[in-house]
Amino acid sequence: MRITQENLDDIIIRNQQIKDEIKRLIVYVDTTFKEIRIQSAEKQALQILRQHYFIQIPIEDQDFGGAIKVLPNGKKLFIINTAQPRVYQYFIYWHEIYHLLENGTDSHIITLDFDMKERKADYFAAQMLLGSDLYRYFMNLSKPNDFIEKVMFCIDMFKAPFKAILIQLYESAIAEGNTSLRKEIQTHFDRRFSQDEMESYFNRLNLDLSLIQPSKILDMDIMVKAIKEKSDNYPEVNMYKEHLEKIERFIANVAKSK
Repeated sequence: MRITQENLDDIIIRNQQIKDEIKRLIVYVDTTFKEIRIQSAEKQALQILRQHYFIQIPIEDQDFGGAIKVLPNGKKLFIINTAQPRVYQYFIYWHEIYHLLENGTDSHIITLDFDMKERKADYFAAQMLLGSDLYRYFMNLSKPNDFIEKVMFCIDMFKAPFKAILIQLYESAIAEGNTSLRKEIQTHFDRRFSQDEMESYFNRLNLDLSLIQPSKILDMDIMVKAIKEKSDNYPEVNMYKEHLEKIERFIANVAKSK
């Protein structure tokens, strides 16, 4: 079920139910990955994923954010669609780390729209990117006065998607008894922006335009190395050579289209 203005209050109730669980998971991340604790939340997430099977591919699909594929050996392959704006990529990094840490054994697709079924993963990702500073930052913005422009400043500061920021602000507005902010969020929650609209806002406000643009990174090295190793160890098995040739052709075609 998609998260919309209609069920926004239900989402906040759900957040309260899972808050302690997600806090414990964040403590676990801070403890387990303390050797790669980096000030940049998105860079830290990237380093965590790179310790596992992780590939980045630009795929021209407006809804496809990434995927988690459970391999025959039981390990998980994490896929990021780098044709999506960077703020979505960063959010999906942490979404996928949630699934890395849980004990789930199913492969699944990650869409860009927020879904009730993925609430724990999305809430975890939001907390890793937004922390507890978003509401204070938003409320202290003296300029601009326009609500949407203020949200654009939050996207630029916290490097998180529009809807993730609104959900977090809405939860804080309830906690702070800020009725006017709640109404403002409800009014704009289902709004969608074209790429041109987003870039217009960022250009006008002198924000970091790269955050709302795709990176188009193509990185399949770990998969290529794994198949090459299999092919070298079992030269009589043609399947590995065929897989390697298919991947190399795919990489070449993507490189040509960039």
